[in-house]
Amino acid sequence: MKKIAFVLLCIAGTAGAVFYYHTITTDEPAIQVASQQDTKVDTESSRDTFEYFLSGLGEADLNTLKQHFQSYNNQQAEAYRHNKHLFEKFIQYKTALQALEPQTFERLDLTSLRRLHDQIISLQLQYFNTEEQTQLFAEENQLRTLALKQLELKQQANSLEDFQNQWQQEIDNLPLPLQESYQNAQLLSQLQGTKTMDTQERFLANQELVGTEAANRLEELTEKRAAFQHSFTQYLSLRAEIQADDSLTTDEQKQAISELRKTTFSQNQQRRIKALESIHDEQGGIEGLPEFL
Repeated sequence: MKKIAFVLLCIAGTAGAVFYYHTITTDEPAIQVASQQDTKVDTESSRDTFEYFLSGLGEADLNTLKQHFQSYNNQQAEAYRHNKHLFEKFIQYKTALQALEPQTFERLDLTSLRRLHDQIISLQLQYFNTEEQTQLFAEENQLRTLALKQLELKQQANSLEDFQNQWQQEIDNLPLPLQESYQNAQLLSQLQGTKTMDTQERFLANQELVGTEAANRLEELTEKRAAFQHSFTQYLSLRAEIQADDSLTTDEQKQAISELRKTTFSQNQQRRIKALESIHDEQGGIEGLPEFL
């Protein structure tokens, strides 16, 4: 429970990446892990770009992710390159942030969460100057402050209606960009909550949240992911049969698996499939795909 509350408090409003399917046909230096193969680098801000590359941690080690970032950065025009020293400090900050979880608190009440907020701000100032802090964390810090204000109003309000009126006043007084960020964060949370519904319920819920056109696109993406997962699961099953066939030599098994991969997936998917196979094998043969797929 503490871990969940800590994550929600620290990451409020930061999940805004948009994904695009594309084809990789060049031999340029690798800048992505397997889960990012169907995405483009998030360039909305330096913070978003940093987070994009670090999201691959677990599939690749930190040094590899740094190399991916550097390769990407080198491909950009000089005016659009990110500060590599700022990226290094961001990594150090993210590492130090893990030590702030308030394990000694009996419960995460308003006082404890405010203390945690103050610790986060203090930690930011240890690694970044004021300008860098504003560049990287202004919106996050404002949203966290807003979340604390919401908890405070809930405690002080005389009734649900009283709370709703006061809370709406707080939202209305925010700068327009922050209002939009808060609303987007709320929307993403609501969309995440529809994933466990059946197809019809999910579509109707998404339709109410984002409209018919966007709900249709979300369903198409869900269907594509499900179809790919089904193909990949079948492929793993057939690959396991080949690996268990004692009548084949090691080289013959490798050749048979290579042919199976080529006949099951398109040329553009080959590198992605090899990466997913590696993840599957490292996880001890757990069936299926990670949630990001």
